[in-house]
Amino acid sequence: PMIVLNKDGEILDTWGEDTIKWAHHVEIGPDDSVWTTDNHDHTVRKWTTEGKELMVIGTPDKPSPPQSGEPFNQPTDVAFGLDGSVYIADGYGNSRIHHFTPQGKLIRSWGERGTAPGQFMIPHSVAVDPTGLVYVCDRENSRIQIFTPDGQYVTHWKGVHRPNQIVPGKDGSMYVTELGFKTGMAAGSGEPNVATHNSGLKIMTKTGQWLGGWGASTHTHGDLIAAHAVGIDSENSLYVGETLEGARLQKFIRV
Repeated sequence: PMIVLNKDGEILDTWGEDTIKWAHHVEIGPDDSVWTTDNHDHTVRKWTTEGKELMVIGTPDKPSPPQSGEPFNQPTDVAFGLDGSVYIADGYGNSRIHHFTPQGKLIRSWGERGTAPGQFMIPHSVAVDPTGLVYVCDRENSRIQIFTPDGQYVTHWKGVHRPNQIVPGKDGSMYVTELGFKTGMAAGSGEPNVATHNSGLKIMTKTGQWLGGWGASTHTHGDLIAAHAVGIDSENSLYVGETLEGARLQKFIRV
């Protein structure tokens, strides 16, 4: 289900138990609506904050054929253009970004499986910055690709280790969660990794330069294991959701 918390981590409400199968990512729309990407149901849903369903994109329980390019096969994230349009990362079963109108009509799609510019090996997260550029965490290629609003390739950043999510901050920085590597793992290139890179949170400039970050792949409070998602609240506090053996939500405040 969807779990609604206050800023101190206290549960205020739950909803969606009969509909949501696996809410892979949740985002807040420009009209304060709640959007979920359900990678088990193969849908993207729009809700009110009280849990009333407003729109469904995709056909419940009917995935498109794997790597067909048609929406959806295990979608993973959603983001919003400056015009209110909707970008969806499609995700685990496709190697595709889909662009929809605010009403859910498909405008365009781009991407295919591969390692070349504009290709993806698990487009795990999508985000839009204040200028309208579209950022995609191309996780198993260990890079972040950047596109124009209509899907034209601009550039990409390396220096990230299996990026799970990217979120623009109000200060102009970009916040990236990294799943990390263990020695010997092979990602999109097929080449085994020669060193361990811990999971963590990386802070970057809008040109892809590293500013700072943390993580240590331990269960100690403040360290990060399998950092999956990051959110920023009105006070610029950071919330990092950890998956797999992490299985927790941590809050980091500004000091």
